[in-house]
Amino acid sequence: MLKFILRVFVVAVISFAVAYQIVNRGLGYLVEPMVEDLAVRTMRGQVYALHKDLDPVAPADRATFLLQQVLPHYGLELRLLADAQVQPTENEFRQIDTAGFLMRDDFETVVMPLPGEPRQWLEVKLPGDDPMDKALTWGAWIVLSLLLTATLLLLWALPVWRDMDALRNAALRMGQGDLGIRVRLSRIAGIRHIGETFNQMASRISALIENQRSMTNAVSHELRTPLARLSFELDLLAREEAAPKRGLIIQDMHADIEELQGMVAELLVYARLERPAEESVKLETVDTLDWLKEALALVAFQAEARNVQCHIQEGYPDHIDLHPRYMSRALLNLVQNAVRYADGHVHVSVTGCPEGGFQLIVDDDGPGIPAAERENIFEPFIRLDDSRDRGTGGAGLGLAIVKRVAASHNGSIEACASPLGGARFVLRWPAGTKAH
Repeated sequence: MLKFILRVFVVAVISFAVAYQIVNRGLGYLVEPMVEDLAVRTMRGQVYALHKDLDPVAPADRATFLLQQVLPHYGLELRLLADAQVQPTENEFRQIDTAGFLMRDDFETVVMPLPGEPRQWLEVKLPGDDPMDKALTWGAWIVLSLLLTATLLLLWALPVWRDMDALRNAALRMGQGDLGIRVRLSRIAGIRHIGETFNQMASRISALIENQRSMTNAVSHELRTPLARLSFELDLLAREEAAPKRGLIIQDMHADIEELQGMVAELLVYARLERPAEESVKLETVDTLDWLKEALALVAFQAEARNVQCHIQEGYPDHIDLHPRYMSRALLNLVQNAVRYADGHVHVSVTGCPEGGFQLIVDDDGPGIPAAERENIFEPFIRLDDSRDRGTGGAGLGLAIVKRVAASHNGSIEACASPLGGARFVLRWPAGTKAH
């Protein structure tokens, strides 16, 4: 807003300066010849009378004659000047040849040559404008300048008004549900940065709404299965013939409730990562080995249950820069995903990137991920083929959370084939910079 106000102020000042120059030069060009002609014709008679009185007088006696015989009866200020005090220009010499005298000080001073040696000049000072005339003159100049300034401002403001109207119409259409609306402003538009900000906001809102719509559809679909099982299990409990299996049914119900709780927890983490708070994304330097061991300890029970061995590969740096909470969640999700599908081995490594920063690599020896699905698996609730689908467990949000963690670190995540024969996930992020 301050930039816009400053821009308006600068435009107004420049417009007034341009308007003043236009009025000054324009009126001077149009009026000055007429004023000069009128002044010359007005003074011609007085100059003739003064020549008639002073020309017969010798140059040495003119000062006394002027003081005693002329000034007492003359209403204007008269003064004799030496030739060195006048020094006419070429234009003034041409004026003398034409009119017989020259005019200076905006036609308020008349200088006429007198005959004889040494050469003398008579200076006649005309009375200046009275205060009322000056006020009227300045008032006319100011009014004309302000009118021209307003015209120039209007010429500048019309495109701004047009752009503002385009922004208003775009905002109205967006409020009516047209999320694809964008504004196109000229590169020289005064509010182009506002239009760019609006387009960025519109793109962000459109993406958020589309994401929320997809999430709502996916969540409702995913919740339907455990809720249907719970409903079926409650019906079984109400039947007398299910009494011998009541303990097993209750155990299944607890498992379904745990699945629902896990899904809700994942959804909360996913939503929180949509736009992390400013203070929550500052990178910290942590010990690499301690950070890796802490994550593997959390997944040790799951790995042992599936008879999978997790290995930390050598070659990691002593310290790395990351957000401990979010990046630990990403590491845990990647390792849990690898353990879920691995046949027996999971390798975890951290190395430096050639272009700078760090990369976290998680390999497994499971069935791998089809090349056509390697981009889609980072979307929420995406199902793959039977070899690596959701039947092995999970809420379907783990890799989506990893993608958002990578984005919060200004990094990236990709899936590819692993040297172990399964899937490889590579998470890269820059070092020593503030995430967003």
